[in-house]
Amino acid sequence: MAKLTIGRMAKLYGLHRSTLHEAVSKGRVTAGLDGKGQKVIDLSEMIRVYGEPLGLALHRPTLSPTPEIDAIHPLIEEVRLLREEIRELRESLRLIEHKPTPSPLPSKKKESTTWADLLANVAEDS
Repeated sequence: MAKLTIGRMAKLYGLHRSTLHEAVSKGRVTAGLDGKGQKVIDLSEMIRVYGEPLGLALHRPTLSPTPEIDAIHPLIEEVRLLREEIRELRESLRLIEHKPTPSPLPSKKKESTTWADLLANVAEDS
């Protein structure tokens, strides 16, 4: 992040230098020294204490304009149709999950009680 001298930071925030010197001396704002021995304050520290500077707000990139409403309508309609399809699929799944087990069909074959009956039924299936 950018570190600026107390004078430049005061100008950026519209404060007097003495106000920032006092804030540093009382410990409200943390400052360090640059290579020249000057007190510098990190911009993030100033944002923490004073909020965003007005000077930076002017240089922010502008957001792209919102898409035309006409371009959004097909997307909204598609979302509506997809939600309807999901609702129908959930209903179908619910009906499938709760379907009663079918009762067995009556068998034309006689019940196998002996080996001979069992072999006779197998012979009929072939």
